[in-house]
Amino acid sequence: MKEFFFISGLPRSGSTLLSGILRQNPKFYADISSPMQGLVTSTINVITGSESNHLIDEDRRRQILKDTFEAYYKAVDRPVVFDTSRGWTSKTSLLKDLYPQTKIICCVRDLPWILDSFERITAKNSLYGAALTDDEARQTVTTRCDALMDVKKEGQVVKPYYYLEEGLLLNPDMIFLMEYEGLCKVPKRTMRKIYGWCGEPYLDHGFDNVEYENEVYDNALNR
Repeated sequence: MKEFFFISGLPRSGSTLLSGILRQNPKFYADISSPMQGLVTSTINVITGSESNHLIDEDRRRQILKDTFEAYYKAVDRPVVFDTSRGWTSKTSLLKDLYPQTKIICCVRDLPWILDSFERITAKNSLYGAALTDDEARQTVTTRCDALMDVKKEGQVVKPYYYLEEGLLLNPDMIFLMEYEGLCKVPKRTMRKIYGWCGEPYLDHGFDNVEYENEVYDNALNR
């Protein structure tokens, strides 16, 4: 059985860099994103909406969800998995039920710098449309930032921000807030804190040449 931890938090706040560092440990597996949060949510909704809903007790539901994790990561030959999704902070009570000892590393950064980071991506990819906003919102920096922070349209920055608030309100004991600046400026100190938080023995990492790419994922977002 694998041990599961989770990476969540805000976009453009270091989750890819963190995954790249974690993958240097031969025990750890981490990726830029996974479909597990969506799979788990959909599975719960399917069971709840089925005619057999009242026949499936909590133990069986719990086992179905844990088996989904094991099946998805069966091909991964590392014993510790860090699954990444910005939606996990909205599911802290569920994760605590499935994996009582688990932790969530939440990458955070000041919101203006997150929006600035998205704008730098847009400037570097002028031949492509901004995939995270609709056609009407793509025209100017003001409309793009408004769209990313639009609550009604579930903007790509404000939505994980509210997820994080939810997690901190319900289960703050599960969450480690990892500041982007800390990972960049004092990476060894930050990683030692993460290892201690997760209860894993520390491994010396190489921070000068952290390499990690997911071209398919990046191309899908035009970044």
